[in-house]
Amino acid sequence: MTSEKKWNLAAPCGLYCGACLIYLASKRGDAELLRQIVKGIVARLGQEGKGMPPLRKGTVVSELRKQRLEAKDLACEGCLSETVALHCRLCGFRACAFEKGLLHCAQCADFPCRELVDFNNDGLPHHGEVLTNIRRQQDIGIDVWIAEQAERWRCPHCGCAIDWYARQCSGCGGVLTGCFDWPESLG
Repeated sequence: MTSEKKWNLAAPCGLYCGACLIYLASKRGDAELLRQIVKGIVARLGQEGKGMPPLRKGTVVSELRKQRLEAKDLACEGCLSETVALHCRLCGFRACAFEKGLLHCAQCADFPCRELVDFNNDGLPHHGEVLTNIRRQQDIGIDVWIAEQAERWRCPHCGCAIDWYARQCSGCGGVLTGCFDWPESLG
């Protein structure tokens, strides 16, 4: 993977896109999983976006609910790429960073902002690491942080990329530990 493509996997908010289920399902061409994810996003929009990043200014949730979302709307190459999943295109952190001429919240003089703290504390385990991730990025740099994350989110049995909540490797079927538990409140 080129350095530019690796950088695409470092979301402005401190998430590692390489462990995102949407990113990985898109890379594998898993249309059925993407359809299931669309249903989950639509349900969360019905809950005013619970478990999603804050939406960029001017985005109206009620208008989003009217759209017919499809699996193709989740095509993604990482948050800093040109091909970004719908909810990430609407992400307030991404928009804020770009408006400030930044790529990452780690570069922002206002870090940590109230929205980022709230996102970190919204109950989703992988969101609960964003402040720590950003501080780590500031300490060691984005390139080293991306390499650490790529290693962390790799199957110890076969080296296949794994997502934050995987219990079994999609590549070799190996049992995984060290991943997050999905919150019951989000089904």
